[in-house]
Amino acid sequence: MSGIYYAEMVEVLIAAGVRCAVENVNVGWETRARSSGGFANPPLGITWHHTASSTTPLNDLNYMIHNSDDAPIGNLLLDRDGVVWPIAAGAANTQGKGGPLSFSRGTVPLDSGNSQLFGMEVANGGTGEVWPQVQIDAYFAASNALNQLFGNLPTDICSHMEWAPTRKIDPATAAAVQGPWVPGSVTSSGTWDGEDIRHECQRRSTPAIPPQPIPVPIPAGDIDMIRVDYGIPGTDDWWARMLIGGVGLTWVQGHANDGLDALVPAHIQVRDDQHMTDLMATFKCVGPYPSTWGGNTWLQQLWIESTEKKG
Repeated sequence: MSGIYYAEMVEVLIAAGVRCAVENVNVGWETRARSSGGFANPPLGITWHHTASSTTPLNDLNYMIHNSDDAPIGNLLLDRDGVVWPIAAGAANTQGKGGPLSFSRGTVPLDSGNSQLFGMEVANGGTGEVWPQVQIDAYFAASNALNQLFGNLPTDICSHMEWAPTRKIDPATAAAVQGPWVPGSVTSSGTWDGEDIRHECQRRSTPAIPPQPIPVPIPAGDIDMIRVDYGIPGTDDWWARMLIGGVGLTWVQGHANDGLDALVPAHIQVRDDQHMTDLMATFKCVGPYPSTWGGNTWLQQLWIESTEKKG
């Protein structure tokens, strides 16, 4: 078995938030390749396809892996639910004749797409069938994760039509794409605009810049001070830590996530019982119960319950 086989494909995709599936139909994908074997070098780019089929993932996979004379067809199948089924970790048959086409690390010569490009086959009939947003989001996430694995730029992709413009239209149709991103059309068949795909790949690969902390000084000597950790509900991702005192608040580490400034008043009166009830119900508090608050049983219990949410 010669060449490069990307047996880590599933781990890379899962880490990028892409669901993957391996069953009897595609088992052995880690060592599967076309007759030429693995990739001689990391793929220069990724080709975006549609399957032009309207059957189940298992039927598609049986044909692409077992029944086609050109098997394996594609390196993976992305189904309509946004799940990736790995097909071949080595080079596969799916691009066919076409090119040449240039990418950031070099040019794929004429008719060499199968050995130098990675093929993503995506389940869609290509004649107006809806493209669900979950499938579109997985298309971008998988493409970006794999291009990073190969050492490419997010924009190192081409549509099948761009590789073989005289005989292919995929992916299509643009008007059937659901969700906030909708590509332009470059053919009468509704082929997605490759430039729109590349622009969106780049946009989705660029992490958002978090908002910068806005300090609000707390007066010196203020003893009625609590510490509040603010996190994303349902996760252990803690974005900000605040000190809340008699007349103000300040960020002491991290960043506020979007909308936090609107949730916390600029001036907090910590001795306002109702306000403290609302405050501790909203945020996750840490540390011992402040002795300066007195012996209010309900307030102590509320503090304990809020602290337990953090732990």
